[in-house]
Amino acid sequence: MNKRAIRPLGTNEKVFWVLDQKTTTQFAVAAEIDGNATDHSWREALDSVQKRHPNLAVQISGNTYSTAFFEPIADCKIPLSFVYTKREENWNELLERELNIPLNITAAPLAKALVIQQSGKSVFIFISNHSIGDGMSVALFIRDILTVLSGETITPLRPVSPLDQLAGIIVKEIPAEDLSGFKQLSNSVAPRSAVNIRRLKLSHTLTDSLIKRAKNEKTTVHCALSAALVIALKQVESTLKEKPVRILHPLSARTTLGLGDDYGLLMNILTLPYDPAPKDTFWNFAKTIRKGIASTQTLEWIKSVNNATRELFYNGLDVNTVEHALRQGTEHEILLTNLGQISFKADYGRLTLKSLWGPMVLTAHDAAQTVGVATYNGALTLTLTGISLSEGLLEAVERIIDQVCNASDEIRMSEFFNKSI
Repeated sequence: MNKRAIRPLGTNEKVFWVLDQKTTTQFAVAAEIDGNATDHSWREALDSVQKRHPNLAVQISGNTYSTAFFEPIADCKIPLSFVYTKREENWNELLERELNIPLNITAAPLAKALVIQQSGKSVFIFISNHSIGDGMSVALFIRDILTVLSGETITPLRPVSPLDQLAGIIVKEIPAEDLSGFKQLSNSVAPRSAVNIRRLKLSHTLTDSLIKRAKNEKTTVHCALSAALVIALKQVESTLKEKPVRILHPLSARTTLGLGDDYGLLMNILTLPYDPAPKDTFWNFAKTIRKGIASTQTLEWIKSVNNATRELFYNGLDVNTVEHALRQGTEHEILLTNLGQISFKADYGRLTLKSLWGPMVLTAHDAAQTVGVATYNGALTLTLTGISLSEGLLEAVERIIDQVCNASDEIRMSEFFNKSI
């Protein structure tokens, strides 16, 4: 072991380590690509990009949250599988199967990849443990893979520090040289009973209308989608008609802290309940959602939320008590994770990046569903991931977005619930 290279987990990394003791919280991002590369080329590119990102060559060692640390492991290759299918064959089942197989967090690396080879087309799927990275990390990783496949070179990055440290929080942890003596904790999390995924892509026209209308209404695409999801979920789930809908928002700290292309867990989470009044209008509701989120895009908020979470890990509580507290504090109906408008180039030599899908996240709550959003090449993609999915949810969101973007007058909430879908 290289004692100089190991480092204790940061606060948010510990959160996912604790949750991973009971159930897997891994996630996936997928890329649809026109063109094919050889299996050997994919393997070489994956190995090259893995060397760029130190977090992709670690395992989590230690047997409690106070002693858990990232341990670098030399020459650990990311597992890569290949499947060969017909060009237009649906790859959802392959993704569902791979996402449901838990990663062993005590054995490096904490990620795996799948390439689906079709005639003239490829699908690249990358699955990662959440302690080592976030959705944008994987999107950047996919860009790096395509860059290497096109013949360009990339340079290694330095090991990424925990978000606490990047935000300027003074962290007092067990010294790295004292960590290696702790007994390793085995990891034997079973797969979920099932994982289901649905996908839907908005047209270029509707995507453009949504972006422009949200800007004109002084809100964001994320907040408009949040509003549409609240309405849609109340329409398709009778048990939620009279209840608030809780949305968990992962909030990237990259822009606020001026962070680059690192593969790391560089986000916080915020759960908020929404129950719009019948007289409220759609766009006013979306603006209200924005107000609740906008206050989180500051260094002060990042520090405060990390300090508050850190308190869980410094009271001598056992891991089961901490896990229970984390579950209670993050209960939600929908996890809405949005990569935003991705500005990657499209052409990578013989390959062309066409679409990005995800993040597709398995949360710690079996009853919750994840909606992943990515906007690339002029089209917004939606994915719905969970054990039990709300039938027709994504289609309802699409209809609502189309309705509010093309209406000349404001639409009140009561109008959505007076109509059946």
